[in-house]
Amino acid sequence: FPFGQQKLCSITMAEKQGSGLASFKQQELKAWQPVLTPVAVIAMLLIVFVVFLPIGIVLEDCSNRVIEQSIRYDNIGACDQVTADLDHTQLPKTCELNDIELLHDFEPPIYFYYELKNFYQNHRRFTKSKSDPQLRGDGNQEQTSPACDPLEKYRSDIIVPCGLFPGSFFEDRFTMEYQLPDSQTPDAYIPLCSYTTPGDPCYFWGNNTAGWNNGSNGWSGWHVEGDWQKEGIAWTTDKESKFKFNALEGNEINQGPRQNQTGLNLPRADDEDFIVWMRAAALPDFRKLHRVIHDTRLPKGTKVNIKIASWFPTKDFGGEKWVTIAKTEWCGGANHALAWTYIVVACVAIGLTVTFAILLLFGSRKMADVNRFSWHNRPTNSALVSIS
Repeated sequence: FPFGQQKLCSITMAEKQGSGLASFKQQELKAWQPVLTPVAVIAMLLIVFVVFLPIGIVLEDCSNRVIEQSIRYDNIGACDQVTADLDHTQLPKTCELNDIELLHDFEPPIYFYYELKNFYQNHRRFTKSKSDPQLRGDGNQEQTSPACDPLEKYRSDIIVPCGLFPGSFFEDRFTMEYQLPDSQTPDAYIPLCSYTTPGDPCYFWGNNTAGWNNGSNGWSGWHVEGDWQKEGIAWTTDKESKFKFNALEGNEINQGPRQNQTGLNLPRADDEDFIVWMRAAALPDFRKLHRVIHDTRLPKGTKVNIKIASWFPTKDFGGEKWVTIAKTEWCGGANHALAWTYIVVACVAIGLTVTFAILLLFGSRKMADVNRFSWHNRPTNSALVSIS
């Protein structure tokens, strides 16, 4: 062969015997191409029905067995006066929810939640305004700028923890007392977390900011092992790997503009109330776990008083604050939406299954008959001939 033809032949043979690049370019790679025949589609829809319907029924039954009782408190007594304009000389406002009768038997563990409505914790700028290295304990000044913008510094000092997300921490505190239905002493309530003297773990310090900031005896404490338990309310993975505390240094401060106004310090990064707050909610109406009651059973008819110290303003953005007492099941809290999603998908699947089966058995023509395509019916001498 002439040199040019020999070279072209060798290149062509190399492409054919190479790594499959030519097949890729010509779209000739082998591929699995399932044919969705009526029988195959009916079988798949039937499997979806058989799997999804029991799951939906089980989840709905579990959700129906979840016991909850919720009460709004931001419109009660002095708590109705909390706004963003108040300062530490006027805060906290205290109020009480009295003589709440439990409508169900609550067996331990009993979960006490606070709930916010119309608070968009999942706003992109809000959730991004924090420093993950700082929260992990890599250093109080690690990657604070621009991650914590616009709340990185206050009075020229680095805020720890910095950012809008940590800076909006929910400050309200609660304690609860109860009276059993068979109690022989009227108005004799048993506190789950004592609050009468300054040495009590849930003492109300009034406008004494030094008392509220007094470590475990102040605002960041408020817990009793077993009866009003704080330990364990946050996820174990969060506590172990995402939130660590580093002591403050000279140019670091645990107050931002909001904390300077309320008189409260920001919590430590490893505080479980703070860790719970830092797990962003997906919806504007959400609840977060506050305390767990492990050692006390509250039967139906028990009367409950809830005492509240309120700092967190909601009126300025049209929000609401609630508390919820709940007894969960193995599936967690009530989630009727998830259960009914499974049930509706199962119903749609069985509806399509029946429809396709009727068309397959009693239809006027065979379903998925490719021979009815126009190119199968052209004469062989036509200009357009099927290449199959």
